[in-house]
Amino acid sequence: MAGNRKTTMRLKISSYLRRIASKEKNSFSEKLALFARAIYLKLKSVYKAIMLSMSKSNSKMVSRLYLKQRSFMRAKLEGRYSFVTIDELVLWTMDWIKTNKIDHDIIVGIPRSGLLVANILALKLGKPLSTPELFVQGSLWNSKYIELTENIKSVLLVDDTVSSGKTLDDNLQVILPYCEKRGISITKAALIVTDEALSSVDAFYKILPQPRLFEWNLMHSKKGIICSDMDGVICENCPPGVDADEDRYLEWLDNAKPYMIPAFEIDVIVSGRLEKYREQTEHWLKKYKVRYKELCLWDLESKELRLGNYVKHKIDVILKTKPDMVFESEHNQAEEIWKATHVTTICTDDMIIFS
Repeated sequence: MAGNRKTTMRLKISSYLRRIASKEKNSFSEKLALFARAIYLKLKSVYKAIMLSMSKSNSKMVSRLYLKQRSFMRAKLEGRYSFVTIDELVLWTMDWIKTNKIDHDIIVGIPRSGLLVANILALKLGKPLSTPELFVQGSLWNSKYIELTENIKSVLLVDDTVSSGKTLDDNLQVILPYCEKRGISITKAALIVTDEALSSVDAFYKILPQPRLFEWNLMHSKKGIICSDMDGVICENCPPGVDADEDRYLEWLDNAKPYMIPAFEIDVIVSGRLEKYREQTEHWLKKYKVRYKELCLWDLESKELRLGNYVKHKIDVILKTKPDMVFESEHNQAEEIWKATHVTTICTDDMIIFS
């Protein structure tokens, strides 16, 4: 709500300034307002030029200042990220069922994230499940224990979240002609909505303003420039003691299990692996079709030189590349990265956000 008030105020001020700027003559107060606007625009231009210069700097000190200021301005203008885990999605959906009357003949989930919520609803309520495209074709998922009636009178069209309402409306248009022809009522719903999207839904569970991040979309929705850890994020962590034996470690590098493979191209992969293992690492990434622009390994002679300072290499890379978001597996390293760089960091082991 506070963000909405700020936006409304900015629009009113902009409209007022445009209106008085178009006048042939201005009062003293109007001239003062226009003068203040000119000073503001000049300072804004200077600020942007300084920030642009700092963003290109390779100096660690300048990079820290730039990233700290960027974080401050984003928090001021956009707010800090809210992060919702899959565990929370399940708990919220369960509570939604307990605290609201959800009584429909079929649950129609909007692929693909909306199906996560729709599946829980359908399983707990003992209802058949479908998608908009399948529903109009007469196809659905059902249990042999559910007595399915062909005379469907009500549909719950549900998504995980609604922001603008466009996706919900696009999917509504898929089923609307089918439902209107058969006299089927449609309830539009979402587990999570923004204030702006309230008019787009008939039912919801929680209002959560932007900016937001959802665990179930981390690997499918890219938020700016992404820097990701390797072990513990993209692939499993190396088992304890394996890297102490070179032969076992080389075998593990070739056969590590994939863990979280992004659907998008990663801008920077940063790892505590040594540079001498680049060939094995690149081969593994190619094998599992991981797309990336840059792979930053640690140029040290031996693993022993990393002891007690695993996060230094990652911080140095982040200060150089200045990403918008970092994925790091280990809690303490994620927290240290955030404190040193002020870049939003997701700890994938605990699924918490430092922002």
